Order: sequence, then C-alpha cells, then structure tokens
Amino acid sequence: MFCSVCGQSVSENARFCQHCGAQFQEEEEIAPREIAPYEEPYQEVEPIAAAEPVLAPVRSRRRVVRDPYKEQIAELKLYIKQLKLELRQTTIDMANTRAHYNQTSAFIPRGILHKGYKLFEDAHLLGPQQQKERLQQEVLRAEQELLDLQQAQLDWKEQRA
Repeated sequence: MFCSVCGQSVSENARFCQHCGAQFQEEEEIAPREIAPYEEPYQEVEPIAAAEPVLAPVRSRRRVVRDPYKEQIAELKLYIKQLKLELRQTTIDMANTRAHYNQTSAFIPRGILHKGYKLFEDAHLLGPQQQKERLQQEVLRAEQELLDLQQAQLDWKEQRA
C-alpha cells in the first residue's frame, strides 16, 4: 500500500504514514455517495387528437463520442507512477546498503581484506543495480508509449474538429 500524500510504501494495517504522518481513512468510515437518477428533459408536443398537451423527451442532436485514448493514457500514467515509486525505493535501498558498507569498512584493515570487502559490497549491490536499470528502461519505454498515445489522441481530436 502507498501513502496518497507522499507516495511512500506503508504497511497494510497502518493508520498513519511513517514518513509524512498522513492519516489513512478506514474503509468503514467512507460513506457511499447516493447517485441521483437521470431525468430526461421534456418538452410539450402538440397532440394530433388529444385535448391536453403531451410531454415527450427532448433528444440531443449531437452524438457524444468517447475519447478512445483517455482510459489508456490514464492507466499508462498510473503504471509510470508505480514504476517510478519502485525505482525510488530501489535507489533508497541501494543507498542504505552503501552507507552500511561505508560505515563498517572503516573497521576493515587496508589491503587485500579491504578490497575483498569492496568486492563483496559490489556483488551484494549487483542484483539491485540490475533491477534499477531494468526499471529505468521500463519507465523510458512506458513514457515513449505515453507520448505516442497522446500524439494519437491529438490527431484523433483534430480529425473530429
């Protein structure tokens, strides 16, 4: 689960964000909204054989066409945001690992043992580094796809105009 204010990862049963202190709403507190029924506008129509006017629904002459790209763009933006959050978390984890190795390397004597310790650190960070590179490539691919969709949406809107 992610905080809606700062975007940081939080535990599922948390009531407050550990990073910014935002309070989470519990599901029981959220009241469902009531949706008013749709009412069609009516206009008077002259009846052919009736003494009283008859009401008939007013039909809109303009046909509403849904944007075929809107939902895809929204989903892709959300996906990119999730990738960037995961990338940020991976970067933070790598920085914490490096900080830990830097703090403890002061106690390792210089020489072969110190170089071995550095190799151990590099090996430990190899997996996260590969994951970070994969996430960066995926973000770039998704952003390019988003740009293509937005261009297609603009072309579609220009054709309709």
